[in-house]
Amino acid sequence: MRVVDLFCGCGGLSLGFEKAGFNVVAAYDKWEAALHVYNTNFNHSAKQLDLTDVNTCVETISALSPNMIIGGPPCQDFSSAGKRDEDNGRGDLTVNYAEIISKIKPPVFVMENVDRIVKTNKLVEAKKIFKEAGYGLSFRILDASYCGVPQKRKRFFMVGVLGEMDGFLDEALEASMSKEPMTMRDFFGDSLGIEYYYRHPRSYARRGIFSIDEPSPTVRGVNRPMPDGYEIHSNDPVRSKDGIRPLTTKERSLIQTFPEEFHFEGSKTDIEQMIGNAVPVNLAKYVATVVASYLEKHGQPILKKEVTITNHPAIKLHKTSMVAMSVPVQLVKFSEVAKEYPDKIVTNEIAKDLDGLDPTKNLLVSLVKKDTIDLLLDGSINVYYTGKKFPSTVELNHLYYFMPYRNGKGIQDLYYIKVARVGSKHEVHPEADPNDLRLVFEIEFVKQLFDDYKPINLEIWHTFTDTTLQKIMAI
Repeated sequence: MRVVDLFCGCGGLSLGFEKAGFNVVAAYDKWEAALHVYNTNFNHSAKQLDLTDVNTCVETISALSPNMIIGGPPCQDFSSAGKRDEDNGRGDLTVNYAEIISKIKPPVFVMENVDRIVKTNKLVEAKKIFKEAGYGLSFRILDASYCGVPQKRKRFFMVGVLGEMDGFLDEALEASMSKEPMTMRDFFGDSLGIEYYYRHPRSYARRGIFSIDEPSPTVRGVNRPMPDGYEIHSNDPVRSKDGIRPLTTKERSLIQTFPEEFHFEGSKTDIEQMIGNAVPVNLAKYVATVVASYLEKHGQPILKKEVTITNHPAIKLHKTSMVAMSVPVQLVKFSEVAKEYPDKIVTNEIAKDLDGLDPTKNLLVSLVKKDTIDLLLDGSINVYYTGKKFPSTVELNHLYYFMPYRNGKGIQDLYYIKVARVGSKHEVHPEADPNDLRLVFEIEFVKQLFDDYKPINLEIWHTFTDTTLQKIMAI
C-alpha cells in the first residue's frame, strides 16, 4: 500500500508505519533541517513543499497515486505548551490537511495531533470537510505510555476510510493497549545509570524531577539544564539534587522510541525541536498496526513491495479517455497477463452492435459493491471495475452481456459489454493503486430484464459466470 506522509518532520510517523509493514513512498514538510534528517535515515525521499498551497500539493501528491495519506499538522496553536490560540495561523494547517485529503481522496488517511484539538473549531471544520468528501471517521485520544512508549504523552488520532461508517475503528484503537503504562525502567532497564533525572518544568509551580519507575513526562522541544537555583518541589521523588541530571539528546530520542541507529544532524536547537515535535515511533506503529489489521480484514494488502511508477503506462491512463487500447487479442490468457504486466494492458475487440437480444451469447454475473449500486440504479455508470483480477472461467472476448448482482436481492438489469479488458482503476481514479489489476468493462444499459430482482444462488453461479442469457432468463 502506497503511503505519503505530510508534515513529516524528521520521520516518527513514517517510521512507525514502515515498521507496521506499510510502503511509505514519499514525505513532505517545509522545515529544511528536519527534511535533512529524514533523508539521512530513509530510503525514499522527503521533499520541501508549502503545505498551505493546497492546489500545488494536490497536483504533486496525486502523481504518486497514494492509497493512504498520513500526517500530523503542526499543533503548537492547540498545544498546552503553546498559546492555545487556534486562530494564530498554524491551526489552519489542520484545515489545509483536510482540504488536501478531500481533493486527492485516498482510500485511507490518518491524522495525528495533540489531544486539545478536540476542543477547537478547526477540528470541527476539518471533520466537515472529511465528511463531505465521503469519509467515515474514527478517532481516539491515545496515551503513548499504553502503546509501547515510556512516556506519558496524549495524542489525538483520526482514521478516515472512504465509504465507511463513523466509528468503524473506535474499539480497535483501544483494544490492544497495555493494561499498565510503560515506565522508563521497563524500556531502558538499568542502562541509563540513573534512578532520577531532571526535566525542566514549564512553571516552577510544578515538579522537575522524575523517577525511572514511572513514564517520562511529554518530551518537549526544549532540553534545559537544571538551574543552580532550582528548589526541590513537594512532588519531587527526592529530597536532594545530588546526582540529578537532565536527559541527553540521545536519551530523549530513545524515549520517543527512535531506534539507536537513527541519526540526527543539525544544530542542537533544531534537533531538540525535531525530537520534541515527533510522533513517538512505537505509538505510530501501534496505530498503523490497528489500521493494517482493519485493511487486511477487508481484503487490502499492506505489506511493503517494490513498485516502480516512473514511466509506468497506467500512470498516464487517467489523463486519457476510456477508449480501448489498440492491442486486440484473440483470447485473453490471464496467467500470461499477470506475467506481462506492467509492460502492457491487454484488451479485446469491441463487440459488434447487436440488433435486439441474442439469448445464445455469454453473460457475466458480478456481485457489485455498495459504492457502485447507486450509479447502476440511475444508469449513469458506463465503466465497471470488477473485484476480481484474473478469473479462470471467463474468456473476455466471449462475453456480450453483464448483469450486476445486488447483494441480498439478486439480478435485474441487463447491460451490453462494449469493451472487456484488463486494466487498473487508477485510469480514472488517481488515488487507486496502478498495480492493482482488475477486469474493466465498458458497458451500456440495455433494459430491465425482470420486473423485480431475481435471486440466484451465488454458490452455483459464483461471482463470475460464463453462462448464457437464455439460462439466466429461464431461472
